[in-house]
Amino acid sequence: MEKWIGKVALVTGASTGIGQDVALALANAGMIVVGIARRAELVTVLSTQVTGPGKIYAKKCDVSSETEIMETLSWIRREFGGVDVLINNAGIYRYHFITQSETSDFRDTFNVNVLAACIFIREIVNDMKTRESYGHIVLLNSLLGKRVPDVSVPLFGVYPASKFALVGLTEVLRQELNFFKLPIKVTNVHPGMVETDMIKVFESALAERLPKLQVKDITASIIHCLETPPEVRIDEITVMPTMK
Repeated sequence: MEKWIGKVALVTGASTGIGQDVALALANAGMIVVGIARRAELVTVLSTQVTGPGKIYAKKCDVSSETEIMETLSWIRREFGGVDVLINNAGIYRYHFITQSETSDFRDTFNVNVLAACIFIREIVNDMKTRESYGHIVLLNSLLGKRVPDVSVPLFGVYPASKFALVGLTEVLRQELNFFKLPIKVTNVHPGMVETDMIKVFESALAERLPKLQVKDITASIIHCLETPPEVRIDEITVMPTMK
């Protein structure tokens, strides 16, 4: 992580779970981390736990609002010049049948899981291009962005569709980055079930029965991707728990 010391990382959904753990790890590795969340007070508490040379700045931001996203990015530009690493972690999962969902469920899922990612990518890549800097974009995807399992009660809603959309988004983005010859890497991280608040939407007996990853497992995978030398890229990584 030496090349990232003193660089700026933006972590979305930094108040809990994977986002919280990644933000702390990057700060301890020496990065300037801007952790955004609707519950920014939790990120403020997290900032007091940094033991390494970096720092965490908490910013309140609802990623479903383009206005709030743009205000946050404007603040980062004024304070630090721009973002070097984007960890796009914020996401929502509406646990329901598609045929019984409200239109608001569809809209909210795509606004947070896809549209917000598009806005962050557009703005941050353009900033990197202007600053002529190298960078890395990591999108927290899901195993449901690779395949949808055949289960007895398919309460997946449109969540898998939003995650499949991220796969298409990053493949097109990667081609654009190559076209413009920009030294920016993009990685899709597909975790299996992770022990976070998100799995509370599952029926408890199912959640208890299935093997689960810990947030530190995903953080370690992200750090591994960030540590790759300039001539190496990891386009996609799937992280699964071992069966017991």
